[in-house]
Amino acid sequence: MDGIHDMGGVCGFGSLQTRRDELPFHAAWEPLPYIIAILAKQNGWWTFDAGRHSIERIPARDYINSPYFDRVLVGMATLLVEHGLLSHEDIEERAGGKGSFPLSVPIGPGHASRGGRESFKVGDQVRVITAPPPGHIRIPGYVQGKTGVVLKVTAPVPFPGEAGHGLKVREQPTYHVKFNSEEIWGEVVDGSSVVVDLWESYLDPVN
Repeated sequence: MDGIHDMGGVCGFGSLQTRRDELPFHAAWEPLPYIIAILAKQNGWWTFDAGRHSIERIPARDYINSPYFDRVLVGMATLLVEHGLLSHEDIEERAGGKGSFPLSVPIGPGHASRGGRESFKVGDQVRVITAPPPGHIRIPGYVQGKTGVVLKVTAPVPFPGEAGHGLKVREQPTYHVKFNSEEIWGEVVDGSSVVVDLWESYLDPVN
């Protein structure tokens, strides 16, 4: 899913604010969305990929204007409603009335992994797919269509396009792929590089 959440390489947001401290939370309610996510995983209600996608589905205007933990809370509340564990009306009543707690937009169909292909190995040259299908994807926009080299192969893990949409989940290896910065950004000529972890279905061989 290409959306407002994919901000890698996007300019115009200014410098990062200095953190006040190293504490993970700064309000008593902030751990709650993560507690919900852990309980949901343990009870088989939804996957962590579904949780990530529920945040990606927040409308762009709400996403960009919301602090981090607010987004996670909206995502978890959306999944609670979509799985019939709470009603939107009940949440809004507790939050302050009708219209006080908007949810993420409805979930789409997702997409299957590409199976039956020969796996890549260290040293292989690969190209990232372009125009990925709608749904939960884990490809930074700045590497789509770019060519890199496999540095490492990892153990198989659930494919996001299936795990984020309640489909039958197949596991695939992911690959640490090294991209030259010049390949990604164009104007960079300092010899630097970027390494991105990508699922097998997101990659094609370079012949």
